[in-house]
Amino acid sequence: MGFISFNENYYRRKLEDYENKNLSGADILEAKQLLKVLDDLTDEGYTNLNDTMEADFSCLTRLRAVLHRCGESPFPIDQQRLADTIYGTCEYELEKLLGNLIEEAEKHGSVSANPFLEEIYRYCEWIGYDEDTAYVFLLRDALLPYVFFRSRGRDNLHPWLISRRFLEDITETEYVDDDIRLPLYEALESGHVRFDEYSAYCRKRILPVLNEHPELKTILLELLSSIQQDRIIVVESGYMGTIPMMLKALDERVDFRLFTTAPFLYETYQDRIFCRKYEDIRRFETLYSQDLFMRYSSYRSGKFYVNVSAEESVKEKTLSETARFTPVLICSGLDTVRKKIKELP
Repeated sequence: MGFISFNENYYRRKLEDYENKNLSGADILEAKQLLKVLDDLTDEGYTNLNDTMEADFSCLTRLRAVLHRCGESPFPIDQQRLADTIYGTCEYELEKLLGNLIEEAEKHGSVSANPFLEEIYRYCEWIGYDEDTAYVFLLRDALLPYVFFRSRGRDNLHPWLISRRFLEDITETEYVDDDIRLPLYEALESGHVRFDEYSAYCRKRILPVLNEHPELKTILLELLSSIQQDRIIVVESGYMGTIPMMLKALDERVDFRLFTTAPFLYETYQDRIFCRKYEDIRRFETLYSQDLFMRYSSYRSGKFYVNVSAEESVKEKTLSETARFTPVLICSGLDTVRKKIKELP
């Protein structure tokens, strides 16, 4: 069992279904989303799965033919391709940097007109806030949700930069995130769709992976133990939910909220996802603030450190996006200004 076997079996079943019935609107949307998952993998440079499935059963060719038969086009491969940036060598402590970013954004003269930011804003409102709950924001993807909550004076907020770079830095091993993610696919392949069964299965198989990397496990446990609240909500953009599931394996207090996920996880994560729009996940993740503004540099003494883009244009666009999430912002297109006081609706 594994990543390729799960996807091969899943896509084979879906193709047989699509090719042998009249498709509803929901079926067509699902087919477009499943093709988008594969197109995104290729666009990000991960071609092994697509090459294997195309060679084995013409997966992508057949999916495109299904959509063509229905008069539909695939979702665009990329909503907004951002150029790479150059990072400075200075290190900044993450939480302090974000505080400074919010202060600058509140005084910034320009506000981003990107209409997708309104969708992220609604996601933040959907997450809600409870006084007795801690909120962990997985950066870089959840930078703007963190800004939303912090700029409103909320407590118990924890920005953690647990990225692939962080995992490889701490473990001195490549692709540790793939090893942590594998149990999620194995759980689905074993038929565990209900979240409680799925979660229990993943926990049993994620913990041995972490035991192979004791320094990483120690750091994660220390981070979690620093939180005193009885409940922890992890916030991120979505897809597989690998890091939230890893943290949940270590601490039963953990739950999570994702913007969206892959279609094959809609039922498993159902009330933990804001929307069933996988096609929008790259729009969430490829904003300047969440993709280019900073990158992981190091972790020491319980704190994350980052490098910041050396390009003024990246900083300018980051400030403009961040300004949309401070208490006075443009929320509904280009012409409507809506003022928000420092409390959630």
